[in-house]
Amino acid sequence: MAQKAAKATARKNTSVLANLHLISLAVNLFFLVWRFVLSSRAITKSTIYLYVLLNGPALGVQLYLERIGRPSDARKAGEDLNASGLMEMLWDVIYVTWACLVLVAFFGEWIWWLWAVIPVYGVYAAYTTATGMRETLGGMGGAANDMAAGGPSKRQAKLEKRNAEGKTAKFR
Repeated sequence: MAQKAAKATARKNTSVLANLHLISLAVNLFFLVWRFVLSSRAITKSTIYLYVLLNGPALGVQLYLERIGRPSDARKAGEDLNASGLMEMLWDVIYVTWACLVLVAFFGEWIWWLWAVIPVYGVYAAYTTATGMRETLGGMGGAANDMAAGGPSKRQAKLEKRNAEGKTAKFR
């Protein structure tokens, strides 16, 4: 049963990676043709630097997804590329970069500021994760602190009441 799931994951990863590479190639070729051939007056050093600098992370993510999606060991199926969590954030980097490439080709260099959404969202996600962990970890010792501040527990109150009445436990 597990082999069937692993084979299904491997097949799905293969198709996802093929689509990823084709779309990436199409978007990058569109940007290069539109920006550097059709509107060649817009070629500056900053255009080239921004393209390389801000497209680099998306290409690095693609190489990483290729490596984990199709491992070199034939016995492993690879990671699920549609998993949640970090994998979603990696896909978001690619999608935002593609959107920036298309919009920069049409509207100009100032659209690269849209790429700043990625680190801003990363900081937001880290902050919400940290506060969630703090509340969860605070809950471990929080119950003991609440009892100390709010008085004794029910068991402790019951034992104190028995002791006050003189009904102490007798040991043999």
